[in-house]
Amino acid sequence: MERRTEMKQYLLGVDSGTTGVKAKIYDLEGNVQAESYIAYDCVYVKPGWVEQSVEVLRESLYDCIAMTVKQAASKGITSEEIVSIGFSTQRNTHMYLDREGNILRNGMAISWQDGRSTKQEQWMRGFEEKYFAISGLPVSTAFASCKIRWVMENEPETFEKTAKIISTQEYFLHEFGAQDGWFQDWSNASQFGFMDIHTMEISSELCSIWGLERSLFPELIGSGWKMGILNRKTAERTGLKEGMAVCSGGGDQQCAGIGAGVLKEGQTEITLGTAGISLTALDSVKYDANRKLSTSAHAMPEKKWESEGLQNAAASSYRWLRDNMVPYAQSMAGFSGRDAYDVLNSYAAKAPVGSGGVIFSPYLAGSACPNFNSQARGSFMGLSLKTDFGCLVRAVLEGVALETKAVLKAFENFVEIDEISLSGGATKSELWCQIQSDIYNRKVDILLDGDCSVLGAAILGGYGAGIFSSMEEAVERMVKKVKSYEPNPEHVKQYEEIFAIYEDIYRAVNEKNLYSRIAEFQQR
Repeated sequence: MERRTEMKQYLLGVDSGTTGVKAKIYDLEGNVQAESYIAYDCVYVKPGWVEQSVEVLRESLYDCIAMTVKQAASKGITSEEIVSIGFSTQRNTHMYLDREGNILRNGMAISWQDGRSTKQEQWMRGFEEKYFAISGLPVSTAFASCKIRWVMENEPETFEKTAKIISTQEYFLHEFGAQDGWFQDWSNASQFGFMDIHTMEISSELCSIWGLERSLFPELIGSGWKMGILNRKTAERTGLKEGMAVCSGGGDQQCAGIGAGVLKEGQTEITLGTAGISLTALDSVKYDANRKLSTSAHAMPEKKWESEGLQNAAASSYRWLRDNMVPYAQSMAGFSGRDAYDVLNSYAAKAPVGSGGVIFSPYLAGSACPNFNSQARGSFMGLSLKTDFGCLVRAVLEGVALETKAVLKAFENFVEIDEISLSGGATKSELWCQIQSDIYNRKVDILLDGDCSVLGAAILGGYGAGIFSSMEEAVERMVKKVKSYEPNPEHVKQYEEIFAIYEDIYRAVNEKNLYSRIAEFQQR
């Protein structure tokens, strides 16, 4: 009689991001078995106005999962063996639903990158101390609270019809089979700006200031909670098994923290993706006295916290350079057929440390932490006739890391950074990893899977399905460090000098109101 082998178990993680959706299937040791990616675009209504089609997000999600499941099947992994799904989603990108659940505003969500609410930001500064104490968030157009106020004031016809304000996480959970109702995890809710960071409940006081009803927001839950089972519609569309566990995930950056193993206070993860996020875990609510850093809920099943600093345009600065400079770079490389980023990296590697004095300010989408200036704009400083293409490329890599250093500097006011792990697209560049280690003057660790948001989502799904008894067990099994970079003392010295100049450039330009004058001109 043939012995029956025990069925293997696999976890599906999905990250629905700003510029695309990625899905991966993992075994229980954190090894990727199948993966897919689908890119999509944002809609730039006006300079600084950024929206996304919910239909595009949804259809891309379905297609990406279907592609991944099909790829897994070609390797002998059946749908019955995929036991859970967890979601990592954009924070603050949100939509407005009517009483029938229809998406208002022609099916368009307002992106987290959207900076149209500058007047509302100024309104919030009238009570920013109270706002920060309750929500843990600085006043900024980056957060949904500011954007919601804009809709209230500028699209009253939309707001009159609004029955629910939700993010993409709640929308996907509902689409896939969550229990009746709308559910928002603490990590996403804490970024919306209406959650009391101490109680992890919607603040009646903040709702009152805005003139909002509590019922406009979903019910709040933890991450890694089983919310329902996969419905037939989604099963047919994706190839997943009907009835599998559908679990709450979290905001993309908190999920990245989970995927990087950042559970204990002082452990820090830096993601340089479309945006840049520096995130450190906290055991209790702690504030940045300068109100430069947010304190939010971590993506955990129980109440736990994290602090983070946001950069609006991190790897997207490098993408901007690629899209505008690569034709030139490729022609110089003799149309070698190499990857565009490899071409750029090869030029950057030839440039000196400090890029010959060329300094890039990565404010292509305004400045979030530590300046919180939506009107800030990017620039190259220090150009000369000696400046070559390699210096421009390296300056972009250095500029993004210099901005991250400013965030880490703010962390040190209230928490001791213990260890740093890197994730995101930047980890694919050895040069960029070394630049970061040199600029931060710290050892940085590289993970087996740099897509930490996807891995974190898969871990949360696995926990929700009962595969792991604790988050610590899940991280120990799934998160693997494979390489480290140590700072070069000589480079560290040079970068300390460059960093001082970098900070002074922002101050000098901002004090003369040049950013606001340029932004106003662009709005005409």
